[in-house]
Amino acid sequence: MIRRTAALAALTLTLTTGCARATTEQATPPPSAGPTAAPVAAGPPWYDDVAPATAATTVGPEGSACQLAMTFSVPAQWKVEAVTAGREEFTLGPAVPVCEIDAKPAGHIGFLRIWQIEAATPLSPQEAVDKYLAAFDGPKEQQYRKTKAGPLDAFEATWTEEGERKRALLVSTGSGRLMVTLGGLDTEEFEAMLPAYQLAKSSVHLPK
Repeated sequence: MIRRTAALAALTLTLTTGCARATTEQATPPPSAGPTAAPVAAGPPWYDDVAPATAATTVGPEGSACQLAMTFSVPAQWKVEAVTAGREEFTLGPAVPVCEIDAKPAGHIGFLRIWQIEAATPLSPQEAVDKYLAAFDGPKEQQYRKTKAGPLDAFEATWTEEGERKRALLVSTGSGRLMVTLGGLDTEEFEAMLPAYQLAKSSVHLPK
């Protein structure tokens, strides 16, 4: 019940704010399964054929709604707000919510969320994702890969939760590791919001 509650909380996050069985018939990879360095993969689960949306807002720079240790772009009408209260309640494993980008004003039901990875001991990217997923009620079809976020080396995960596709991207910054997640009401909404995720992923930069 605790894990179920945490999963629902992550999907319906409403805070006081300020500012990954695979698609083949293989068994679900165990948590220790390493990431693949796959070529471009069209369609699910990676959707590499989806083009990024048009950039409208830059998230992360000093003076923006969410000041982060990296910057990236989001499409028009997505509402960017920093998480300034309720972080402990909605922390999942080592992932602490710091920024929420709501797609509702753009006509979709879902969010891009930014999490700061915090742990008492260093975690590999996959360990960080697996500990985050442990807060959910039986995530399935986990797959991992090394990828690029803008010009930076990054780590990406995809999984399903109750049949709905989810995504996470981890980027190392000068101030620790940040994770960008995409989730929606259902897989249809997830796919509709993928251009925004692809935009965020392709536009990541570290401040100079």
